[in-house]
Amino acid sequence: NNTSPYYNDLVKWTVTVKNNGPDVAHDVKVQDLLPSSLAWVSDTGLGNYNHNSGVWSIGTLNVGSTVRLEIVSRVKATGVIENKASVSGREYDNDMTNNNDSERINVKPATDLAIAKLANVSVADFGNLVKWTLVVSNNGPDAATGVKISDVLPSGFVYVSSSKAYSNGVINIGNLAVGQSQSVDIVTRVNATGSFVNVASVSGNEYDYDLSNNRAERSVLINPARI
Repeated sequence: NNTSPYYNDLVKWTVTVKNNGPDVAHDVKVQDLLPSSLAWVSDTGLGNYNHNSGVWSIGTLNVGSTVRLEIVSRVKATGVIENKASVSGREYDNDMTNNNDSERINVKPATDLAIAKLANVSVADFGNLVKWTLVVSNNGPDAATGVKISDVLPSGFVYVSSSKAYSNGVINIGNLAVGQSQSVDIVTRVNATGSFVNVASVSGNEYDYDLSNNRAERSVLINPARI
């Protein structure tokens, strides 16, 4: 039902079997074992489809009769994925050219970028230095390109320095391989009092199938002060 899905999407495959005759078919079986890049979710086989072996046991099929099986799978890889199916029965089959079929899907590159944010203190005084540490990771399944962190400092903090170029609230990380992490430190000076929340987010060029971990925040309380 979708030839260009994204990683972790659901894809429904429909297998249609017909007996063109001239006789009734017995012990009809379909072999459709999903490739490892597709995870079985459900099917309409009413127990007649074994997703572990890929065998759909149809049984008897009258002349001209058609049966269908729908298999719902979750995409667990990127690139071109091919799903093959074949049908057989007890009787002699006078045309083997239509006993096999396949369908392909093309899954775009995907990543799961994640960001964590830390502060070296949770409570500070006016004029203190506070260091924020940002850790960005790529959980895959593909390499990430054009990775950027957005971290606009709250009004109670003034930028002092950073371990990586920081401009207008943006830090360019670049490329991250699968499983790779990179950390960035930002040093700020407190110039106000009260409670402040510093929010950071990460993004990249590839499709990100889990946005729940693309944002992180940390609060710091600045004690009242007198001048």
